[in-house]
Amino acid sequence: MKIGIDIGGSHVGIGLVDEFGNIQQKKEKYIVEKIENESQINKQNLKEEITQFIIQTIKEYQKMDFVENVGIAVPGTVNQTTIIKAVNLGIENYEITPIIEKETGTKVKLKNDAKCSALAEQKYGNFSECENGLFLCIGTGVGGAVIYNGKVLEAKEVPGFEFSHMIIQKNGLQCNCGKRGCFEIYASLKRFKEKIAYEFNLTTLRNEEVIKIILNNKDDVRLKYFLNEYIENLAIGISNLINIFEPEKILIGGGFADYKEILLEPLKQQLLTGNLLFNKRNDIIIQLAKFKNDAGIIGATLI
Repeated sequence: MKIGIDIGGSHVGIGLVDEFGNIQQKKEKYIVEKIENESQINKQNLKEEITQFIIQTIKEYQKMDFVENVGIAVPGTVNQTTIIKAVNLGIENYEITPIIEKETGTKVKLKNDAKCSALAEQKYGNFSECENGLFLCIGTGVGGAVIYNGKVLEAKEVPGFEFSHMIIQKNGLQCNCGKRGCFEIYASLKRFKEKIAYEFNLTTLRNEEVIKIILNNKDDVRLKYFLNEYIENLAIGISNLINIFEPEKILIGGGFADYKEILLEPLKQQLLTGNLLFNKRNDIIIQLAKFKNDAGIIGATLI
């Protein structure tokens, strides 16, 4: 058995995964539910909370079965031992693997979360017969990976392919990375949910509660505006990537999967009819990742 860990922007998922990519056991912990001000994040406490949850869960799984190794999918830039930068968690230069290895006695590897998800979909999922594909992980932030000629592309020095931080609006909104107008600040589910929560007096950002508000207020003018604005911005970013990579297929994972019935078809139509694509298409294959929000866990075991 292998252990796959997905550190998300709002929760951590840990799975015990068999040789066929099936999750046999799974534990989750919410680490950030709603924060009005990013400065309220206690970075040291958050690092310790994540690390201790990982160590505790690995030890529990080790009692159940032999654990071959551990992989961690991280929303940001990493190297073999260190989370170099995870902007949505406020974590920088955190050497996490030696801590976990010392406490559990097992080898630990790190990789960017979107690349882990793409690996899972390539081996077991909806990229299994795709030579050239684009993967987007849309949740608290926006992550991305490219499959080209059957391989997940990697930059030479750092992981690269930070789609989330391409500029789609000059002098736009401030992103957590310090720049303005990044794709992520307009396309992340977090911002979309925060707008709805504010307008409809929600005290939580849990997907099920936000979806309930959307379904119960379909004719609300404010809601229609938020949905249209979000779809337009998401389509601008994705169309840029289509124009560069011309993928056969686009897969979307992360929390976006919960909003399939609300967002996926309007997004597809906006891409096809919004005068955004250089090479016009009659259709775009854009689907949810087979493993939805579990792709990072499964892919982490393939590092």
